[in-house]
Amino acid sequence: MTSPSFESLPAPEAAAPPSQDLFTNHPLTAWALIGVLLLVFVGTIFKVPTLGAGGEVVDFDAFYIAGQMIWEGRLAEAYDPAVMMARQSLHAEGQIFMPWSYPPPFNLVAAVLPFGSRGLSYGLFIGLTLACYLLVLRKLAGPWLTGVLLATLPGLAVEVRTGQNGLLTGALAGVFCLLLLREKRSAGAALGLMVLKPHLAVGLGVLTLLQRRWSVLALGFAVVGAACLLSTLLLGAEVWPAFFEGARLAKINMAAGIYPLYRMTSVYATLFSLGLSPQLALALHVCGTLLAFGSILVALRRNWPPARALGVTMLATLAFSPYNYDYDMTILTLGLALLAPDLMRHSLPWERFALLAAAWLCTGWGMLLRNVKGDSYDSVWLSLGGLGFVLTCALCWRILLRIPRDAAAEGVKG
Repeated sequence: MTSPSFESLPAPEAAAPPSQDLFTNHPLTAWALIGVLLLVFVGTIFKVPTLGAGGEVVDFDAFYIAGQMIWEGRLAEAYDPAVMMARQSLHAEGQIFMPWSYPPPFNLVAAVLPFGSRGLSYGLFIGLTLACYLLVLRKLAGPWLTGVLLATLPGLAVEVRTGQNGLLTGALAGVFCLLLLREKRSAGAALGLMVLKPHLAVGLGVLTLLQRRWSVLALGFAVVGAACLLSTLLLGAEVWPAFFEGARLAKINMAAGIYPLYRMTSVYATLFSLGLSPQLALALHVCGTLLAFGSILVALRRNWPPARALGVTMLATLAFSPYNYDYDMTILTLGLALLAPDLMRHSLPWERFALLAAAWLCTGWGMLLRNVKGDSYDSVWLSLGGLGFVLTCALCWRILLRIPRDAAAEGVKG
């Protein structure tokens, strides 16, 4: 099997859209969409300037509290769901359940946050990661930035509103894409830094392996090793058994349906919420994962242009973990950005709007249901985010498979 060459690939923005419509780059529309995110960002800063202001606790506050516990010398306790639940609920009007199960290297990020007030730390964390993410997305999407932002706007708004780390992991994944498309060995550094949320990088590692990019993989493993060693030295070796115990409890809680499945975007969450047993839902999820990873191999065997193969990979990597949330769909945005030239050139008008609807279902279902029902976890609400993700992938493949084999170089030539 031979891999397509990346050498002749121009910058994504070099290609021009075939026509101007809702999905192509109208600068005013793009700025309006970014303005929506900025309004959410500024509103969150003023709404919760200090930890627990107004009785509201969001995902960012779990990071902030974990950072406090690091400096208190109690990091290992953060991986105990009961301890974290009690600590978080002190700042809320009701009980909060946001267990801490992040790998030790992410604690190095959390440790920085308590140096400022809650509002300041949120502003710096989300402001900087949002700026980096949008810059990377602009490079990847080029003239299709408006359509790409529009397709996944609900998920991006959720990410900003909750202060999650999806913009950070999305920026790292985007940098990996940019560097890999330019044949840079340093892509391995971005891949290695995905250890902050490693389940989102599995597909990227599979692509790198299939393309036999040994230097990229070697650098990636070196960065992972360095991050793990640094976190061990700074946080203590006891962080690792605490993390593994936290991960074990997370698996149990997942099977028990304790997490807000309606916010998740995995096949597992959708099937579980429809009444399937956790064992059967997981088995079918694994089948979907194997199918998704097989799509990477198909893209390479069909000798698809690098950006197209990488876009397929970004979609596939989201199929790996059953524990994917709407705020993780910053990766989906990157995949659609890479595929946008092909999707726009070869799709029918109804397919574009169907793709938009599927992406909104994937990224916006959790936000819609939360606004309707509140934030109680008393029952397992219907989760349709995974269905939206499957439909998004299916529509993308329907369009991509329409491209004739003799047009394989079209994505490179523009």
